[in-house]
Amino acid sequence: MPLHLPDPPADVPDKVKGKLRAFADGAKFSTAALRGARKDQLDLSTPHQIFTLGLDDITAGAGLEAAQPVGWRYLVVDGSQIIASAETTLAPDGTEEMSQFTEGPFVLATDRALKVVRKLPQLAAAGFELRLLRIPALYVMALWLHSPISDILAPLDPTPIGKEGKPVLAAQFLSELAELARTVSPPP
Repeated sequence: MPLHLPDPPADVPDKVKGKLRAFADGAKFSTAALRGARKDQLDLSTPHQIFTLGLDDITAGAGLEAAQPVGWRYLVVDGSQIIASAETTLAPDGTEEMSQFTEGPFVLATDRALKVVRKLPQLAAAGFELRLLRIPALYVMALWLHSPISDILAPLDPTPIGKEGKPVLAAQFLSELAELARTVSPPP
């Protein structure tokens, strides 16, 4: 089975594309790759939901079931090259609102990690949904391959414990992060 890309809420793709076009038409991008992009070639790809996990959850040994959905992320492409990401966030009324366009190490690391995870033999055995996990307190982002059978994380470069782009079972990675979290989190 190929990697499953989830369907965002119906209005989200149009909102994000609309904001992308408006910024491109108005020359409002503040980052180099987006400013230099061919606006007629800009498009969105690879939708995936963003989840966050807090430091308290990590130190308490919580698993991915504690991760909270916070928005959606798309990769922004110029032709066929990934140059940025576009993200939404949950508004107080429960709708998704455009929040940011970003460039930088996590965008490029996402591209590299996607190439690795799409070759995993586990994808043939089960359907995995692509997600993004953020642990802001530890400056960690990872692609999250979720299935009812298991969860795999592919940490994005840079991470504080290494393993960048190397898919690992979620429980193993979260255990290593819990050790790190205890060193940065004061005891209760």
